[in-house]
Amino acid sequence: MEAASKGAAMAGGAVIGITVPTLFTTRSAANPYVTRELHASSLVDRLGMLMAASNGAIALPGSIGTATELAVAWNINHVARRNGGDRLPTVAVGAEWGELATLLVERVGAFPGDIEVVADADSAVDWLLAQPEIR
Repeated sequence: MEAASKGAAMAGGAVIGITVPTLFTTRSAANPYVTRELHASSLVDRLGMLMAASNGAIALPGSIGTATELAVAWNINHVARRNGGDRLPTVAVGAEWGELATLLVERVGAFPGDIEVVADADSAVDWLLAQPEIR
């Protein structure tokens, strides 16, 4: 998260960090690029706050936390497609997310168009900015 925060700060963006101090007790604060820190009461609360505050999402290569965030965004889009709600444009960077996307489509009935998978961060930003939901 620090690398993404640094990039956003260097580009002149406001960096909002949603943290869970009671969960990550060894961390004294958000990373130094965060300009506004919001505290969530739990990991589930953090996910809800993160999705509610987002107009779109980019998943960079990561681990289980990133996979969880990507799955929640994908689920929002899945429900929106079925029920006419608002979608959350979501793009994932890297072959590992492509493998996961294929697995979810083939094994659990996820819609293939609910996330976009691209090779690099520049392509992710370009794709996201081209979505009509992005202001």
